[in-house]
Amino acid sequence: MKTLGQLGRTVQLDSLYVLLFLLPFSKAAIELAFGGFFIGWLMERADATTRRQTLWLQPSFRPLLAAVVAFLGVCALSIAVSRHPHESVRGFVGKWLEYLLFFIIVVDLGRLDGVGRRSAAVMAGGSLFVIVEAVWQELFGRGLFLGHQWMVYDRMTGPYENPIDLATYLMVIILFLLGLAAAVPRRRVRAALWVLMVALLLCLGRTLAFGAWLSFGAALAWLIWREPALRRPALVTGVVILFAAGFFVLRRGYWTVLSLSDVGTKDRVFMWQDALRMIQDQPILGHGINTFMANYLQYWVGGEQQPRYAHNCYLQMAAETGLVGLAAFLWLLWRVFAKIGRGLQAARGSGDRLLLAGLAAGLLAFVIQAGYDTNFYAMRQVALFWVLAGLAVGQSSRVARADA
Repeated sequence: MKTLGQLGRTVQLDSLYVLLFLLPFSKAAIELAFGGFFIGWLMERADATTRRQTLWLQPSFRPLLAAVVAFLGVCALSIAVSRHPHESVRGFVGKWLEYLLFFIIVVDLGRLDGVGRRSAAVMAGGSLFVIVEAVWQELFGRGLFLGHQWMVYDRMTGPYENPIDLATYLMVIILFLLGLAAAVPRRRVRAALWVLMVALLLCLGRTLAFGAWLSFGAALAWLIWREPALRRPALVTGVVILFAAGFFVLRRGYWTVLSLSDVGTKDRVFMWQDALRMIQDQPILGHGINTFMANYLQYWVGGEQQPRYAHNCYLQMAAETGLVGLAAFLWLLWRVFAKIGRGLQAARGSGDRLLLAGLAAGLLAFVIQAGYDTNFYAMRQVALFWVLAGLAVGQSSRVARADA
């Protein structure tokens, strides 16, 4: 019979796999999964036999834990200067605190044997339904499961409300699956994964999301430089996305897709100017976490005159929590990637190391794209990042220990 702690761990693992599968289709899955994570975590902590079975008590995790606490502390301080305290409290508790609890809990799950590969397999299964939804939308004008209309953007959106969010999901999962394909020993499984990745790459091309393509290319370049065993797969992936992107760009019209004078690009410049004005006005602790849209019209300089995101997560972070908050956030990201990097450096020649490298590349693409989009402020996107970041940090600890 399982102990209370073992049952709690099972609840957390089941919640993880359900979340990874359903995330592209359901925002409600995030809240439901968080309930499962938190209940399972409490069960583990209540059991004396599993209470201390956590990486967060290890001395090597203290710098990362300090970065988490520092960032949350600055977010809490920003509430004191907010002109919209209700929005700030809601954003702090219902968003950032929840996302980082996802991260903290999944770190401990990621250190368990087989969790990384099973997570990648679950995401591969979920991506099949994403492809079905996206292709159905392309063929019949409306998605099969959620019914999003193709004609709204004239670009593939699949289960997401806009093509850029779909592109973000696709670039992250493709890089994760690239690592999985290199890690699995069976040729048939590897071939099936490549068929899936080619389909996902074609969908990524059809989103016509130029920023996502750039971020994806930068992450591929990092893989080619960093991982000799992944150089050929990464080069093949790069060739496929170049052909896919080139085909759809030529089909749509080169100037239409890549023009710097289109409405979307011009609006981004205005949004960045608004964010900079907010930062200049309140440079230390900002205007309060989760208040950018509430303050947007007060600092409006042009473009569409309605509350909007900054479409640069780092500028928005500085506008909401000040330069102190931005520094704390960048320190947190640095600690996350440093932990993953140490795991990659310590592990040698294992399949799990290749899986971790692919996952790290996906996270890298995400943070690059966050410089010109809303990644850390879109619910499904930010949940995806912190769950996979937790998985990567946990995996880095496991592979380093296995190869020690």
